[in-house]
Amino acid sequence: MAGLLTLNEKREKQRQIEQRNQQALKMFADLYHQRKGEDNLHSRNHWLEVEKVGFPIYRHEDWHYTPLDETLNQQYQLLPPFDVQNIVVKQALPLDCYRIVMVNGTFSPTESTKDFGPYQITLLDSQSELPAAINGEVFLHLVESLAPHPLLITLKSGVIADKPLYILNITQGNDIAEVNSANYRFHFEVGANAQMQVIEHYISDNDDNRHFTGARLTANIGDNTSFNHIKLGFENAVSQHFAHNDLVVGRDARVDSYAFLLGSKLTRHHTSSALKGENTELSMNSVVLPKAGEIADTRTWLMHNEKNCQSRQLHKTIAMDAGKAVFNGMITVTPKALKTDGQMTNNNLLLGEKAQVDTKPQLEIYADDVKCSHGATVGRIDDEQLFYLRSRGISLSAARKMIIHAFAAELTESLENSIIKAHVLDRINQRLSEV
Repeated sequence: MAGLLTLNEKREKQRQIEQRNQQALKMFADLYHQRKGEDNLHSRNHWLEVEKVGFPIYRHEDWHYTPLDETLNQQYQLLPPFDVQNIVVKQALPLDCYRIVMVNGTFSPTESTKDFGPYQITLLDSQSELPAAINGEVFLHLVESLAPHPLLITLKSGVIADKPLYILNITQGNDIAEVNSANYRFHFEVGANAQMQVIEHYISDNDDNRHFTGARLTANIGDNTSFNHIKLGFENAVSQHFAHNDLVVGRDARVDSYAFLLGSKLTRHHTSSALKGENTELSMNSVVLPKAGEIADTRTWLMHNEKNCQSRQLHKTIAMDAGKAVFNGMITVTPKALKTDGQMTNNNLLLGEKAQVDTKPQLEIYADDVKCSHGATVGRIDDEQLFYLRSRGISLSAARKMIIHAFAAELTESLENSIIKAHVLDRINQRLSEV
């Protein structure tokens, strides 16, 4: 059959990928030693995992839809911080908040607020250790081994934060052969009976030059705590963004996590969660808009470990022009997680003949007396909807925009902060206008 590889061609492809992986591993090893990772206990442990796990082999199931040739064939460098005052003035969200600014993975005290209120911010030292990964993979370990300034953020038990914590991450692109690799690491320890909101905001210093962003946020969320997390991935169209967030949730807690991934040429975004207390409620949501050959790969992994817990996932994709979206979600219900109530939904809207979506929602249930469901939909804009709007004098482009906003509204309208909501809608409109 046409398109199938012969045995010799498969062997050659496998050899090429093995060679690529070996060269990439050597290159990242140079970066690891350059930042003196061997002097850091946490970094050293994760680099050993990078060497052990290795980069994906030929036809690796978890990486089948994420092309890594460009990622692993590039040469990288670690750029130092630079002056971002003008960027912060122009692009930082005008929120009433406590602000942390990170530049190329490094904490910037001059652009951060002087006071962090109820939050205790600690720059981890060379002997600090952070929690083990819930569901590890090679780029998770790579970020852990290369991040120059891991931050520990603590909110004590019983504290209700008066303002959100806003983390602005600025990555520098460059127009030379060596691409900047910036790695960001945050860990939250949130005590029992507390309440807080964190906003992760990722931007590029310009629209034209490439960079690679590695990001990792983990949180231990105490009993009866409310934790609200919003991620804004708004980097430029030639960048790459690989991230893996971990959420470990205690009893009677309420966690809401939103990811608006509206940028980057290649995005690979994981969220891994473990519900380790009874009566927990978790909401995990995302919106992606790949366009013009971009690829957005979104993955979730959720473990229900205790009974009477509820989880809701809603992941919305708008694939435009020749954009491609991938969704892979897994819910596992352990034997003792009785009366689990879990739902996972992936809705996809295709705009353009070349737009693609690959979706794979999954369930693994090892307990009786549970209520779980998963599903996915893939469709295009309804011609009758367009006809109805156009018959009322609305232009074609305006009608398409209205339908797209209505498709995403279930998540955008859930944003309570009007500044964040307006910023997300502006970004959606900007990307629609570029197609």
